[in-house]
Amino acid sequence: MTVIIAIAAIFMTFVLINDNVLHIEGVPTTRDVLKALGFGEQPNVATVEGEISVYFVDVGQGDCELIVTPDYTVMIDCGERDKHDDVLRYLGYLGIERLDYVIATHPHSDHIGGMADILREIPVKRLIMPYIPDDMLPSTACYNKMMEEIANNNVVGSYANTGEQIYLGAGTYLEIVAPVSEDYDDLNDYSVVARLVHGENSFLFTGDIEKPAEQDILETGVFLEADVLKAAHHGSSTSSSVDFLKAVNPKYAVICAAEGNSYGHPHRETLQNLEKIGCEVLMTMEEGSIQFVSDGETLKIYSAERGGLTESEAA
Repeated sequence: MTVIIAIAAIFMTFVLINDNVLHIEGVPTTRDVLKALGFGEQPNVATVEGEISVYFVDVGQGDCELIVTPDYTVMIDCGERDKHDDVLRYLGYLGIERLDYVIATHPHSDHIGGMADILREIPVKRLIMPYIPDDMLPSTACYNKMMEEIANNNVVGSYANTGEQIYLGAGTYLEIVAPVSEDYDDLNDYSVVARLVHGENSFLFTGDIEKPAEQDILETGVFLEADVLKAAHHGSSTSSSVDFLKAVNPKYAVICAAEGNSYGHPHRETLQNLEKIGCEVLMTMEEGSIQFVSDGETLKIYSAERGGLTESEAA
């Protein structure tokens, strides 16, 4: 065993030297080794004072976003249950040992499937979820287990309070925008929608809201503009109406979906609508996990596919 460990250490040392000095073609990179071992892409972490990071974690056909400020951590959804180990590993990469806030946008398994497991493994201070009428509450195992773990782990559970602003330090706050109605026919429309503001930069997280909820939000007159939009419902044509997109007016839209998914996400209509408003579309199915770093004025984008850093001036 000692010999194996020594050989592995020598190999990794050579890989690191090749990454940074030799650049010999054909030798696997650190990234290649990590992926082969099942660790995926190691994210960058914003460490400069005044910066925050927003991660769109690739969990296949599901949603998971992380907001990391110098003082607070927020997770929005976590994907299916079979992805919870990936999410926990990602949190480990980032050195996150607790979650100050968790938002379970709505009780579908591609958003909360692994939530019970995550609540067991990492301390969570407060979990926010939408109020859903009794006749709409699901009886699924993932929902029931999540509710059990909230109680078992002394997590403060609360319903989304539209208009609430959650302060995250570093000139950052998260505002709950929706749901704005308690009378929907589809659980997707009860999704918690939240707008993150950091200085001059902003992000809008939309869960799976569909066009009825989008219209209700527009009618409230709430300010929706955001540099980065998490496109609703994995890019489904049931969401992302042109009027809603115009109100958000994003520079970037992120679509969280799995390659070759059975739903055909993202739908052509949504991509056409995003093209009409002139924003750049990034997809986890192409980019892997995506990281935005904000200093309050500009945005930087990292992803596995880009293999480096691109920068753009924030509006």
